[in-house]
Amino acid sequence: MNPSPVFGILGILSAVFTFVLAGLAVYAPLLAIIFLRLRIAELKRAGRVPLP
Repeated sequence: MNPSPVFGILGILSAVFTFVLAGLAVYAPLLAIIFLRLRIAELKRAGRVPLP
């Protein structure tokens, strides 16, 4: 009952894809928060506050 090598390759690819998506799900909001904080600080230094 040895599974086909294709299932092993697909399993590895799906695991890698899942880890990449999990990493993006963690880091994307973090990077967005950091970018927005820097952007707001830059606009405050310029004397312009963006409209909501």
